[in-house]
Amino acid sequence: MTGVARTFFIASFVFGVAGLLLGLSMGMSGDHGQMPTHAHIMVIGWLSFAAFGLFYHLFPVAAAGLPARIHMWLAIVSFAVLVGSLYAIFAGNPGVEPAAATASIGYLLSYLTFIWAAWPVVVKRGAPSPYVGSESPAARPDFR
Repeated sequence: MTGVARTFFIASFVFGVAGLLLGLSMGMSGDHGQMPTHAHIMVIGWLSFAAFGLFYHLFPVAAAGLPARIHMWLAIVSFAVLVGSLYAIFAGNPGVEPAAATASIGYLLSYLTFIWAAWPVVVKRGAPSPYVGSESPAARPDFR
C-alpha cells in the first residue's frame, strides 16, 4: 500500500488509538464529558479515514490525482484541529469555538474534495474493475 491510501490508513491507526485511549480514560475516571470528542475521533478519525484509505487503495486511478492529495492533507489537518478544539471546548474552554467551526468547514471542504476525486470512478459505466474477475488484491503480483 502506498501514497494517499497508506497515509489515510496510518492516520486511521493514530486516531483510532487516540480515541480508544480517550474512551478508556473516560471509563476509568467515570467522567464522560469528552464523549462527543471520543465519538468524533472514532467515527471520523478511525472509521472514515480507513474507508478513504480503502477506497484509494481499490481505485488507484482516483488516488493518483491532485484532488486525492488535497483531500488527504485537508482532511488530516482540519480534523486534527477539530479534535483539539473539541477537547478544549468540552474541558470548559468555549473560547476555541471559532477554531472548531473553522476546522469543521475545512473538513467539509475535504469531503467535497473527496467527492471530486471519487466521482469519475463512481459514475463511469462499463469501466473495468481494478481486479479482474474474482481475483483478490492479495493474488495480484503487485500486492505488498
